[in-house]
Amino acid sequence: MLEDIEVDLLLEGIYRYYGFDFRNYSRVSITRRISYIVGIEGLKTISALQDKVLHDRKCMERFLLNVSVNVTSMFRDPSFFLALRSLVIPILRTYPFIKIWHAGCSTGEEVYSMAILLQEEGLYHRCRLYATDINERVYVKLKLVFSL
Repeated sequence: MLEDIEVDLLLEGIYRYYGFDFRNYSRVSITRRISYIVGIEGLKTISALQDKVLHDRKCMERFLLNVSVNVTSMFRDPSFFLALRSLVIPILRTYPFIKIWHAGCSTGEEVYSMAILLQEEGLYHRCRLYATDINERVYVKLKLVFSL
């Protein structure tokens, strides 16, 4: 199908030119977001979006803002935190210093959740938490909160 080819070319172009790799994202989800972006950019085809994204850095910034999902909440995945507490925390106790990186953390509620869990387990004082997100709007808010 032509749309599949256009999506492949767009994602490959973004990866090669900007270094952002969306090629293995859920096909249904990324195609839906790309279609939405085509509409808000006032374009008719994904190929037109590819041209605009590769030649207009501001369009690429808008693409990133619209393709990233900023879903987060405190203790969002309870089963993860239960497994972390029972399976990972005992191993972390054996380390003198712990570094944890939350990539794609949106505004950081899950990072706060991790900090709470580490504090409850008596490990927070030995930890350094890193939190990053591709979306500059939420990442700037996150940096401000965590630098206080």
